[in-house]
Amino acid sequence: MGREASDPAGADGRPPLCQHARMTTHHGDVGRGFTQGAGEYDELLARNAEGARRLIAAIPDGDYAEVLDVGCGTGFASLAFAERFRPRHIVGVDASEGMLEVFRAKTAGLAGVDVELRQADVTAMGVPDGSFDAVISGMAFHWFPDKPAAMRAMAAALRPGGVLALLMSGRGSDFEFREVLRGIRPPVPAHYDATFDLVQRDVPEIEALLAEAGLERVDVWMERRESTVSPEAYLGRMRVTAGHVSDGIPDAEMVELGARIAEATMAAAGPDGFRYTFNKLYAIAHRPA
Repeated sequence: MGREASDPAGADGRPPLCQHARMTTHHGDVGRGFTQGAGEYDELLARNAEGARRLIAAIPDGDYAEVLDVGCGTGFASLAFAERFRPRHIVGVDASEGMLEVFRAKTAGLAGVDVELRQADVTAMGVPDGSFDAVISGMAFHWFPDKPAAMRAMAAALRPGGVLALLMSGRGSDFEFREVLRGIRPPVPAHYDATFDLVQRDVPEIEALLAEAGLERVDVWMERRESTVSPEAYLGRMRVTAGHVSDGIPDAEMVELGARIAEATMAAAGPDGFRYTFNKLYAIAHRPA
């Protein structure tokens, strides 16, 4: 897994969770954080690509010529979609230029598919309403600060009869790490723990958002996975995906806090590594014809 599998410090020598800007209600902060981790994302988050393939496999058969990938990241959901449906045109939108650069390098493998990548927020995508046969989003929706507005924006982009497919972090993910954070003394900043509740959702919550956006539920479900990895690998994963929760904390303080988080995570690991739970929440819906 690269350096993060053997060294708890990141590429700049700072401990995990110390390298990016804190998530606020401005999605751009998340985008800057993901840009810094873009080069490692596919390596450390390979299971997100697996989840995207599972999501795309659940989409009903159909002709999806025009596709919008919201929070497209490094393109794993778009690639899975292209492999199954061979669309004519994919528009990928992401707040992180670094993630888009990684995706851009992969587009050579999408022969016959016109790929357009845009750096933009979900609520300011600049796409015409009613112009896509499918809107997909893999492991991005949980980071959108205004989830009802994000759902409405994605729904508006669909043509009548078009399909929306979402993959996101489900309620209860990483509860083991939350327990680690809660046990650290002096305590970690309160927003570290609160971020989990901010981003995670459960099935009824997503069903309500779909209905509010005028979409009809096809299927919404949760899949639970328990994994054991080295604590260094786990901390690398958290650094790449959630390191931006530390903005506003002075560098020297963050180095010390990051070291305590790393020490506590390693102490909580068993002989086989750090065991954690991750719940992937899937949603398939369509816009009424």
